[in-house]
Amino acid sequence: MRKCLIAFLCGLLVSFQVSAQNKIIKGRVTDETSNPVPNASVVIKGAKAGAITDADGIYSISVPGSTTTLVFSSLNFANQEVQIGNKTEINVQLKASISTLQDVVVVGYGTTKKATLTGSVSTVKAAEIENTPFTSVDKALQGKVAGLQSVASSGQPGSTQEIVIRGFSSISASNQPLWIVDGIILNTGDISRLQTTANILSTLNPNDIESVSVLKDAAATSIYGSRGANGVIIVTTKKGRSGKTRVRLDMEAGKSDIAYENSLYRPLNAQEYLDLSREGLVNLGASPTAIASTLASLGLGNGVDFNWYNAVTRVAGQRLYNISLDGGNDKTSFFISAGNFFQEGTSINSKLKRNSFNVKISNKTTEKLTIGVNMNGGVVSQRAPLAGGAFGNPILSAYFLLPTRTPYNKDGSYNLISSTLGGLHNTIALSEIDRRFLREVSLRGAANAEYKFSDNLKFRSNYGVDYNTAEEDQYNNPIHGDGQATNGRAFSYYTRYFNWTFTNTLDYTKDLTSNGDLSLFVQGGLESQKSAGYFSSLRADQFPPSLTLVYPTSGASPVLSSATISDYTFDSKFINGNLNLQDRFVISGSFRRDGSSRFSSTNRYGNFWSLGATWNLEREKFMEKFTFINQLKLRTSIGVNGNAGIGNYDSPPLYGFGFNYNQSPGSAPTNVGDPNLTWELNKPFDAGIDLSILKSRVNITFDYYVRKSEGLLLNVPLSLTSGFGSARRNIGSMENRGIEFEVNLIPVQTKDLRWEIDFNYAANRNKITSLPDGKDIGNGSYIIRVGQARLTYFQRVYAGVDPANGDPLWYADTTLTTKTNTYPGAGARVLVGQALPKFFGSFSNTIT
Repeated sequence: MRKCLIAFLCGLLVSFQVSAQNKIIKGRVTDETSNPVPNASVVIKGAKAGAITDADGIYSISVPGSTTTLVFSSLNFANQEVQIGNKTEINVQLKASISTLQDVVVVGYGTTKKATLTGSVSTVKAAEIENTPFTSVDKALQGKVAGLQSVASSGQPGSTQEIVIRGFSSISASNQPLWIVDGIILNTGDISRLQTTANILSTLNPNDIESVSVLKDAAATSIYGSRGANGVIIVTTKKGRSGKTRVRLDMEAGKSDIAYENSLYRPLNAQEYLDLSREGLVNLGASPTAIASTLASLGLGNGVDFNWYNAVTRVAGQRLYNISLDGGNDKTSFFISAGNFFQEGTSINSKLKRNSFNVKISNKTTEKLTIGVNMNGGVVSQRAPLAGGAFGNPILSAYFLLPTRTPYNKDGSYNLISSTLGGLHNTIALSEIDRRFLREVSLRGAANAEYKFSDNLKFRSNYGVDYNTAEEDQYNNPIHGDGQATNGRAFSYYTRYFNWTFTNTLDYTKDLTSNGDLSLFVQGGLESQKSAGYFSSLRADQFPPSLTLVYPTSGASPVLSSATISDYTFDSKFINGNLNLQDRFVISGSFRRDGSSRFSSTNRYGNFWSLGATWNLEREKFMEKFTFINQLKLRTSIGVNGNAGIGNYDSPPLYGFGFNYNQSPGSAPTNVGDPNLTWELNKPFDAGIDLSILKSRVNITFDYYVRKSEGLLLNVPLSLTSGFGSARRNIGSMENRGIEFEVNLIPVQTKDLRWEIDFNYAANRNKITSLPDGKDIGNGSYIIRVGQARLTYFQRVYAGVDPANGDPLWYADTTLTTKTNTYPGAGARVLVGQALPKFFGSFSNTIT
């Protein structure tokens, strides 16, 4: 018994000694306003072991008895070290970083601190995107970035956006920015060929986005060379964070209505329509009998007053379901999400449905090697009404259909007799019977690896793929509408794009002084890209009246089929870097050489470069007394970038097939070509100021810029004896000058409330500076003229009515003195205005 007791006591002693070697430290991490800081890192100094605070800032960590110091850190806060001593509870209040200078900004092929950024870059964070009820990221950028105009191509859910940054840089080439998602260059724009609209960006769930960087000046965009002239938009999707797995569920529902309805342009009601019809007949000199007969045919006295506009529009609903999981440890992190989105259009039978996913995994395989994979995509289905100026468009038809008629017969069936509807089609019936459908599938994926040869040298490789398909079907029934002429008609279109981007970079950093005051960063890279497109179509006529057979293969008369391919390649080499003196002075530069298959071997390669500099005045000794200033930065940049946004085969002479003769296949020249065709060049200059005061509660950015575009691609008229009407040439130049102003205010920030105010303003002046021989291009309402803006309109000016005979008059000269009653033989057109705004901006309040 004594031996057993001694053994038991010895066991207790050993147990006590082992447990005494570790102890539990608990506590809470808050900010300067006593708000909890979630996801803050609490680690043992000199070790990897640590903990993460929860949503309330609470943490608990087991530490060895020999531990003396804990290190507390979190994004946008200064690190803080605390001695443990005999404490078992340590509460820490983290201080915000001195300013936003430590913010990390995503730029071309990497990231940088805001303090060392020499370019003009605007960043939109996840919270700003998540709080907007838009289907795609391009729509969510509306009003978020100074100098960025985003206009919807239509009101159809999921439609493309026309985005222009700092004005138009081209007349006939693309003005759209370059889009990059997680290092993958995207084929953006509308890839549909029917009345639907296939926006590739609508397949990307905005809830999966971490940040969007909009690169605007030479220092930021010239690293992208021939595709940086119109700006660059870099989208970074969310990634996992170390700590326990977090699950987030978002459910949203809402309604949307037509934003603006002008009562002056509302459709007429029945009485107004009949009154105006009577007045018109009287003015024409019609007899009372003819007037009565005509009004009777228009529905006089039938007691009907139908509002077609209200019938074809609606308050549209939308809903969103999104679930995400993220977490990890010191080796591996992951982020996984799935989303479902549905949105109705404000026009009947228009809608969009999206199912999306996102997966991003990163693993630190060794101390030197980190690998990662990410994949995201979505399936979008659309139904759309006939758009454009066709009278099948429900909104347009509502203004012309007789308000004295209804879309239904007495038995409840559709009224399909156009003569009783004012000669137009029953748009409500067509929206149900006809079919316009789009199914879009997008898949983006990338694999990357990063290897650290040393603390100074790092290699990164990224291979990304962007795959998109669009399947479109349109059916015009044989009974009513446009399909009557061919006894029914159906179309099927298939579009496929496959794009890959392979990027390899080598980064080198070096402290040039022993105290680290002067540092050097150099990056070199190689990048290749290829895009291949495939397009096919089928059309058929002659369909049975059953309204159930709606595909071209059901038509008795296939009349059109085609299949084409189109591809291009880019091959690039680049280098960029900066020289940094204590984060006070930074000088940056970049050089890129691009080659493109779109140009002949004569001009296949182009060189592009930039220089930038910044001066952080708040770090100077003479600024020490201005303690309320957190950041005062001056920056400037110049450079050259390019625009290769032309057709894949504009440069070489081409033959086309389908010119058949006598039942034999034939071909003919379709493009005269020009081996001297080359890049449009954009030469931007930028000067800016960044100011942050009162603990970064007030943040102001101002930019002045000049963009000169040279070698503009224009279609030049040719003699018809050449067999061609025009040919594309590099012949013009253009200039944009403007200012941008951004203000961010945080009036209130407490434990439970944050109020943020954002304001931005931009003004741009566009001007054509040269054309061949100074001659105008075009002779209609839209004329390209030296000294005028790109979208300037000229019209003949109405001069009133000839009192002698009532004929209309127009001015015959630009001085508006001589009049004529001949149209269109009136004199030169007069400038009446331009479509470009003098200024634009936004103002928003966000309370969370």
